[in-house]
Amino acid sequence: MVTRTYRLDHDLGFAPNPYFGWCSLACCMPTIRKHAAVGDIIVGIAGSNMRGLGRIHPQLVYWMRVEEALTFDQYWHDPRFVMKRPRITGPKMHMVGDRTYRHEPQARDWSFELSMHYLPDAGQGALGGHVEKDTKVDRLLVGREFTYWGGAGPRVPDHLLELFPIRNQKCPPTGPALTELHDLCDIEHPAFVAGRPADWTNPKYFRG
Repeated sequence: MVTRTYRLDHDLGFAPNPYFGWCSLACCMPTIRKHAAVGDIIVGIAGSNMRGLGRIHPQLVYWMRVEEALTFDQYWHDPRFVMKRPRITGPKMHMVGDRTYRHEPQARDWSFELSMHYLPDAGQGALGGHVEKDTKVDRLLVGREFTYWGGAGPRVPDHLLELFPIRNQKCPPTGPALTELHDLCDIEHPAFVAGRPADWTNPKYFRG
């Protein structure tokens, strides 16, 4: 088991998406999506520019244990994840769906649903923007053991921040800091969805 850590720039409930029984990491973080193995632990904390948190000090946003790795086409066609297809008309839990990318029959280019990575009103690009970045690694991660705190996660002590560089890292396999981080996450007792996304009040993405 390897623990992989990173800092989130924002928290919409999209990447990761903790809803409908599975935590999924289907967008962003291509290095983690490419290299994480089944059984690995992924831990994400708030970065300093997460406006929705309204706090300076980093805090846990989520952890998950990788249960499966899938291609985007496998994810799109798997009936277990049908509820994760984005529905931008709402409610918010459906707006942040991440089951979006796939190939249509006989097509080479990616097809995609409107999602939080392609909202015309938010200034994102189409195939030249997030879609290209997300699909450069045709692999995503899902798991049923996780805790997602969103904007209500525990504070990360200063001495553990060495485990969280700006983007992502593979932590040392053992050591007191890693043990303390696992204890802080309480990885033996997943609490599933334990809070709301920090940026659900961000008018850039959500109205009302």
